[in-house]
This record gives sequence, C-alpha cells and structure tokens, in this order.
Amino acid sequence: MHVNTRDLPSKDSCPKSGELFSTIVGYNDVKKIFGLSFTSQKPVHILLVGPPASAKTLFMLECMKLERSYFTLGSHSTRSGMLEYLFEKRPRYLIVDEIEHMGIKDQTALLSLMETGILSETKFQKTRNTQLKTWVFATSNGTNRMLTPLLSRFITLHFKQYKFDNFHEVASHMLVHEGVGSELASKIANAVWWKMKSKDIRDCLKIGRLAKSEQDVDWIVDTFKNYR
Repeated sequence: MHVNTRDLPSKDSCPKSGELFSTIVGYNDVKKIFGLSFTSQKPVHILLVGPPASAKTLFMLECMKLERSYFTLGSHSTRSGMLEYLFEKRPRYLIVDEIEHMGIKDQTALLSLMETGILSETKFQKTRNTQLKTWVFATSNGTNRMLTPLLSRFITLHFKQYKFDNFHEVASHMLVHEGVGSELASKIANAVWWKMKSKDIRDCLKIGRLAKSEQDVDWIVDTFKNYR
C-alpha cells in the first residue's frame, strides 16, 4: 500500500481559542478544550452532543474560520464529495454538522482516518489510500445512529438546551456583535423566546438582520407566526 504524506502547518500556526470563540458567551471550559486540541501534536477529535439550538453549531461556525478547514453536513457528506475533497485538498480540520446522519460508508472511512490517520476508499474495484493529519470536530443531536467505534474516537461533550437567562444573554451578545443596538437586541431575544416560542438563536439573528426598530420586531415576529 502506497501512502502519500505531506508537510503540515507548524504548531505556531494554531489559532488562539479565546480569539476564535469570542462571539460565544460562556462555555469557557469547552473553549479551553478546543484550544488544547488545536495545540496538540496529534489530532484530538471533539464531538458536541445536544438538542437543537444549544450552541453546538455556533462552535462549528467558528471552527470554519480556521485555515485549511472543510465543513460538511452529515446528511450531505456523500453528495458533496467529502472523501474526494479529503483526498484532493487534505484539510487540517474537518467540521461535520449532524454527524449522526452520515452514511455508514463515510462513517467507516472517517473511523479509519481518526484511528490511524489513513484515508482509504474502494471505488470501481480500485483502492486508493493516503495519510492525513486531520482534526475532526462534529455535532450531533444524538448518538444512536453513530458507529460505536467511531463515537469512541471522540471527546464527547454533552450540551443542554438554553434556559431563558442564558438564551437572552447569548442572543443579545451575538446581535450586538452584528451591529444591533443593545435595547433592540434585548427586544428581539424576548420576542423570539416568549412570542415565537423558539429557543433557536438563529431566529434572533434572522430578525436582527431585518428589523430596524422595535415596531419592526413585533411585525416580523407576527408575520413569522402567521405563516407557520
């Protein structure tokens, strides 16, 4: 078996987790775990598990800012050519949202990569192999659909759904970061939680990008509710 190897970035090129995750409120311990993974000499893979709208995806969005990163949805891994991209582009960071929806074939290939650093694919009775030094960061709403050996290769951190105080703080912080005034940001967070009955931070961001006033917020929320 021929294994192709290439030079990899030095440790000095690793990002600082405090700067990378500055838009995320709290979770300082999780940020530190990511920071330790970034600076590890060998890949340390991290899986964030929890219900929708529990900050998991926020971490993945930040990791997408890393140099030589590649993002894929678990349900789209085959269609988007994940294996082809890994062979050709050799990313340092593979980011997978909703990894539990990844097909068994791709899970098996990912297991080999995480366990041995070897990526292998058999196609049209031909096998190709390469060696990569790739960190895998992923999210999952649950782990029942994941291969047990694959799950064991991750450091798994379980997130809980936001309570109102946490939701309000996180949403307001992110909206202000996007340029929304603090009072309007607070109004949006309250409207999404209490009027829309949503716990998804992304709903706050959608409204924050549309609304210019508190009256806009009420109208947009009412419109969203009318078309549910």
